[in-house]
Amino acid sequence: MSQTVVLYFGSFNPIHRGHLTVADAALEAIGANALWFVVSPQNPFKRYDELAPETLRIEMVRIAIRSARHADRMLASDIEFQLEKPSRTLHTLETLKVQFPQTRFGLLLGSDNIAGFSAWYGFEKIINEYPIWVYPREGYTMPQLAWTGKLTLLNNVPLMPQAATNLRSSIAHGIIPENELPEGIGTFIREHHLYGYHD
Repeated sequence: MSQTVVLYFGSFNPIHRGHLTVADAALEAIGANALWFVVSPQNPFKRYDELAPETLRIEMVRIAIRSARHADRMLASDIEFQLEKPSRTLHTLETLKVQFPQTRFGLLLGSDNIAGFSAWYGFEKIINEYPIWVYPREGYTMPQLAWTGKLTLLNNVPLMPQAATNLRSSIAHGIIPENELPEGIGTFIREHHLYGYHD
């Protein structure tokens, strides 16, 4: 029997409570069997030197999932660690389709990604062959483009105001905003001195 898996791509640099809130709400709204956090080792649209090592970022995702409402239906995927860098979403989707032929995969994207989505490698193939669910991001509205009718907007998913950029800035100044991070992530950042953290 086939199952539906939502793929939540991101650098998760670091993962924060907003990511978990969106993931939990999206699972409920879509009614999918599972959600996989696909940790990107190198996003072609981001500077590589901003990223913590991928092995540490995926470990943070694994820790964070434990405090999610639907933890039993979530996992952290390292599929892109095994693929050519920088990461190309279409390559990842095609690889997963071969590995899991009975699974229907779809993408979960923030509304901030939609305006630039047509610049993604193989974008037309992605929108024609895979369902795409869009969650709202504060300050970003859905552009009215010829292809946006193929997307499903998740109106019941909460806005995600937190930005990992702001969290990294606070951490670099020695302040770890525990209330914005899933349980255990602040401790992990301290132990590994990530994002310029200093006592």
